[in-house]
Amino acid sequence: MDPQDRKTESEAAATGSATADRPVAQLEPDGSLLLTGLPLAPVPERVDPAGIVFRGAPRTQPGPPMPYSITQRKMVWADNLHELIERAKRRQWNASTDIPWAAGRNVAPDLEDALAGVLTWMLQQEYAAWYLPAKFVGQIHPAYTEAGIFLSTQVVDEARHVEAFLKRLYLNGVGLREVSPGTESSIKGLLMQEDFARASFLLHVLGEGTFTDLFHLLIEISPDDATRQIMVRSLEDEARHVAYGVGRLQTQLSGEKDPDLLGQQFVEALEGRLSFTYEVSGLPPQVQEALAILAGGGRSPAAQGRGVPRIRQFIAELNENRKRRLLQAGFSEQVAEHISQLHIRSSGGLM
Repeated sequence: MDPQDRKTESEAAATGSATADRPVAQLEPDGSLLLTGLPLAPVPERVDPAGIVFRGAPRTQPGPPMPYSITQRKMVWADNLHELIERAKRRQWNASTDIPWAAGRNVAPDLEDALAGVLTWMLQQEYAAWYLPAKFVGQIHPAYTEAGIFLSTQVVDEARHVEAFLKRLYLNGVGLREVSPGTESSIKGLLMQEDFARASFLLHVLGEGTFTDLFHLLIEISPDDATRQIMVRSLEDEARHVAYGVGRLQTQLSGEKDPDLLGQQFVEALEGRLSFTYEVSGLPPQVQEALAILAGGGRSPAAQGRGVPRIRQFIAELNENRKRRLLQAGFSEQVAEHISQLHIRSSGGLM
């Protein structure tokens, strides 16, 4: 090689200039480096369950077999992954310092007790939302690393929600309320799911979809500003998780010749476990009653006259929003309506 050519190549490497065989990463105008700025190999549709390396790495021999269960793009990929990863990193918050805890004092006893009932049930659901992604991260082939990165941000988010809910529960000395065995059995059913696509549908689309609506309601009816700020910050986290779930489902359905056939498989699974379905994306009666107390401002007949209609309206909103998300993901009107009706049928009436 000509000495001048060698010098030019060295200078290019030092300054980050691309060469013909070594395209360099592209920095953002502010100097940051995103995954989208890397010259990455295309995302493969399918990979063998082997190896421990990001896609595109050269090999002279096959990688060792590995216990990956997620080896297809359509099972885990969402087109909004890169955006959600960056948003998750920007919007992390601290449950010790970012909540105005002093503003949670001096809440009326009836409202504090009702809030404790709601938060105890929500806390149980947050454990499921924390443990389930963690269970699957190690089953994702490194070819789909971006999905693993995003699910890892969800693990952090949900752990933070558990911390914040526990702190609010004990802030004024009430603590945890009695737990429901039915809720625990249902959450166990979710945690025992071994198929990631089904688990993501139940968690990200149905379960966390309900929680985004619930966070909106609690921002409206929280009895104090500390609780309200927990809900505001948790809502932003939850919205990312739902956006991933809907995006992942869109990828899966778009790769199916007959999306409704897959939808029917989901429906059959849900029909077989109505109580489980409701627990992961509905509101048990005792939670509805506690929400009505918060919405009305107490237990008096006048307060209940305000609170019960508001929660009845909220249940209707849950059903409409669930159907909207299913349609957005790519289910037909018929399948989306069927799934929505399963929830309506299993939930019964409010009080």
